[in-house]
Amino acid sequence: MEQLDLKPFVVTGCARSGTTYMAAVLSGLGLRFGHEVIFGPRTRGFDGWYGQHGDSSWLAAPFLDQVGDAPVFHQLRHPLKVVRSLVGVRFFADRGPAFLHGDDLYTRAKWGVRERLMATGHVERSDKGPRPHKVYREYVATYAPELWDPPTEPERALLYWLTWTRKVIATARPENYTAHHIELLDEHVIADLLARVGLPVPPQHVALAMAKVPKDTNTRKVAALDWSDLPDTPLRREAEEYAAELGYVVTDPSVRPGAAAS
Repeated sequence: MEQLDLKPFVVTGCARSGTTYMAAVLSGLGLRFGHEVIFGPRTRGFDGWYGQHGDSSWLAAPFLDQVGDAPVFHQLRHPLKVVRSLVGVRFFADRGPAFLHGDDLYTRAKWGVRERLMATGHVERSDKGPRPHKVYREYVATYAPELWDPPTEPERALLYWLTWTRKVIATARPENYTAHHIELLDEHVIADLLARVGLPVPPQHVALAMAKVPKDTNTRKVAALDWSDLPDTPLRREAEEYAAELGYVVTDPSVRPGAAAS
């Protein structure tokens, strides 16, 4: 029988950067690999893998220096796409008590239904618990409170992209860190990722798993914003420079990463 020395690993990046999609593809290949299972909005420290092969979660960023020699795969996404998505879902909106209370009640009611379905075997078991918007706000307030400082949602989202991308790079151990662009993700990228953790899988097998997962998995409302719509501030100019270092043309998200430099 073939022996595999499989390392647990993390896929992370910014919110709205395809971590749900990656979890679905990797699970489809047979791995016990969830989305925000190990690293959720209530996480305040890494305390083990709990039988999982890993986790795909933007919420892992503050804890990457705690995962030992586990490989960390950083999934990059164009800053304007991240901003458009975060503004679309109103992640950084100023929420009043009425909204937060109603969202909490709804989320708890939905989780109550899920618990009944789990108990009767109709859906897969999970201990993620209810996750209203307020627990994500508390998480951000804990690990990056400065994200609430800018006056507008687009500026907060842009500061988030800049801050969180740097946080992943700064927190992960360099010897365990690898980055890839979600815009260039294909079966070869994922096959290489799996080989690095000790699971050789032919690219054609990965392609079959990818074909089973819709590319618009977890797609939400997207705001109609161009780069020129963002206030011309030092933040925008800093983000432009950093995005260029990562291979992006900020004014045109349709340009493949690295294409302008080639």
